[in-house]
Amino acid sequence: MKWIGKSSAVLASLMLTAALTAGCGGNNNGGASASSQPEGSAASGASGLKPYEVVMVFPDAPQKDNGLVQSAINDYLKKTYPEMNMTVKLEPIDWGAWSDKTNLMMASGDKFDLLFTADWLGFQQQVTKGALLPLDDLLAKYGPDIEAVEKNYHDPAKRGGKLYGIHTHQELGGAQGVYLNKELVDKYNFDLSGFKSGKVEALEPMLQTIKEKEPGITPLVAPSFPLEAYYSSSSLDSIVSIAAINTVGTPADDYTVINSFTTPRYMELAKMTNKWYKAGYINKDALTPGLDAWKKLQTGKAFAFVGDMDIVADMEIGKAALSPNGTIKANREMLQIPLSIDRLQTGKMTATMQAISKTSEDPERAMMLLNLFFKDKNLLTLFNFGIEGTHYVLKDGQVALPEGKTTDNIGYYHDIMWQIGNQMLNYTRVGEDPKKYLNYEAFNKKVTSNPSRIFGFVFDPEPVKNELISIDNANKAFVDGLKSGQLDPEENLQKLLDKQKAAGADKVIAEAQKQLDAWLATNGKK
Repeated sequence: MKWIGKSSAVLASLMLTAALTAGCGGNNNGGASASSQPEGSAASGASGLKPYEVVMVFPDAPQKDNGLVQSAINDYLKKTYPEMNMTVKLEPIDWGAWSDKTNLMMASGDKFDLLFTADWLGFQQQVTKGALLPLDDLLAKYGPDIEAVEKNYHDPAKRGGKLYGIHTHQELGGAQGVYLNKELVDKYNFDLSGFKSGKVEALEPMLQTIKEKEPGITPLVAPSFPLEAYYSSSSLDSIVSIAAINTVGTPADDYTVINSFTTPRYMELAKMTNKWYKAGYINKDALTPGLDAWKKLQTGKAFAFVGDMDIVADMEIGKAALSPNGTIKANREMLQIPLSIDRLQTGKMTATMQAISKTSEDPERAMMLLNLFFKDKNLLTLFNFGIEGTHYVLKDGQVALPEGKTTDNIGYYHDIMWQIGNQMLNYTRVGEDPKKYLNYEAFNKKVTSNPSRIFGFVFDPEPVKNELISIDNANKAFVDGLKSGQLDPEENLQKLLDKQKAAGADKVIAEAQKQLDAWLATNGKK
């Protein structure tokens, strides 16, 4: 949930709008046709339903055994839920073709049912152009298992008072901090207590030691920088692009919208990063497209990395722990130290959702199927891992590849469990913490106990869409240089602010404040 990523996602979505036609084709059916209208809920056993194929559209790399898994899912549905009388068609679309193909499908009125969607994949435009069905009534009738875990998190996906997306039940936020090569921490007996302040500045003396005593090792490997992975999460309630509320040193009832580049904390971190760059702590090729920082850690040629943390048990600011995934990715023991734990943010709730297409011929059946993904571990396992014995085996309760198989030749291997259903029902893979999802549940309590000041507020970018595009263009000449330390902020930050202003920054800030004030008034907060 980085502010830079959010900005880019909103702008990308704005530029996709033209691809969705106003009509979006299909029928205007908010419920099933008379011939397929069930008499009761899925839980009570609907009867008299005609056969129906639910088409699931989702982004995924091509899977050789997609058809095999689809047949297994349909056999399972027939055996376990015969009263639903439905089959499933899995229709994955490669990530590279996702936007073009789904926009064309919606514009052409193609028949499909469940659709993965997100704010970073054009959700707002899909709703605006009428491509998605409102889900409130369908959810009330056919989504009891969805409601059991998601009932408090629907507001961010509402537009005009109606719900258009169902959030995947998963971790409700993230944590950001520093990864450290444990071997080097132990070698120099680094004191990690300074991180309890939550400030990334505590890393500096360690970077200096590595620079002086370990030639050939990059002290702080990038991409991923404090200004990208850490600043907004620890300092802002972001709204859109540059518009945000500064949460550092301001009262809890302060709803003043500011430019995120104007806070004292931004300047502090920009100056620090520039200092580290000049001192040789950050790799000079950090902005090279496609650069993989973890590969540098694998070779033992890097010490520290700033980024998103694994969610582990008993996460606290400044508390060092061995990182399970970081250790796997670096092929060496990596410590992780959280410096920021997300507040409950609107953007997280709209980052992974399922929607129902306006062209669905039986939305009830689509919602019934979606509900099953929130209660049925066997169904989730088929979708996420394939067929037991063929695509995976269980070892001590964790998923592993069958003997002699690799991810390249197994025929069905992906990591898209975050796209649908109740993740807490999932198996973990060998190498992951077996208690991963228990950790998620505990972590979620931390996140929900600290909601954003504006949780539930959704900004409509339409009135300032041109300004947002112009601001993004203005940022290109400066933002990467500032976040990597290659530009001195005392010389360049004001130049960036001037270009943002010329691109319409004041209009964006004013529009964000106007919409936020209206939302606050409606919700009795002001």
